[in-house]
Amino acid sequence: MKLIPAIDLKNNKVVISTKGKNREYKLIPADLSPTSDPIEFIEYILSLNDFNTIYLADLDSIANFKVNNDIIENILLEHSNINFMVDNGVRLFSEINQYKNSNFIQVIATETFVEYSKIINNNYNDYILSADFVNGKLYSKNCGYKTIKPNKVIVMDIDNIGKKSGANINNVKKIKKIYPYSSIILSGGIGSNDDIMTAKANKISEIMLLTALLEDNITY
Repeated sequence: MKLIPAIDLKNNKVVISTKGKNREYKLIPADLSPTSDPIEFIEYILSLNDFNTIYLADLDSIANFKVNNDIIENILLEHSNINFMVDNGVRLFSEINQYKNSNFIQVIATETFVEYSKIINNNYNDYILSADFVNGKLYSKNCGYKTIKPNKVIVMDIDNIGKKSGANINNVKKIKKIYPYSSIILSGGIGSNDDIMTAKANKISEIMLLTALLEDNITY
């Protein structure tokens, strides 16, 4: 099972969700991390385990898209040996891959993206789709997500981010009906090794999480 630390950034600081579906966040508390500085926090995460992939969500850009963020540029440069998955809230095809560094892959989220036809027309496949669920329903701007064929899909349970409420396999089943040939990355609700075993039993080989890692609830 591959574990991927999932880091949310807001105002260039590391934050954690307080109420996932309402997009409410607070600075990561001292009992979970010695720092909220993104670069220092990544160094701390890497001291816990030898992770080779990290997910970054630029919450400010997700709310109001901006072409690039200096802190993400610095992270990509500082940790050039790490592969990053970056969700910066792209809406349009022209906004994809604005970062110069090669050690990241673009995340396209159903929550924000609209130009799925251009993905098809440009034969573009160097991305990961984030299927964002709220209240058990896929949150999307339009139905174009059904027309693409992503290699990987993040099944993102926004309601349960940081809550350690368990793996939501119902959402996974819904996505597998749309994308039967895509690999699944599970995100939201993972709190223990039992949740990881549940994911593994459902043929999921990658999980995004953070709180359970920081609380040392996971045996690698």
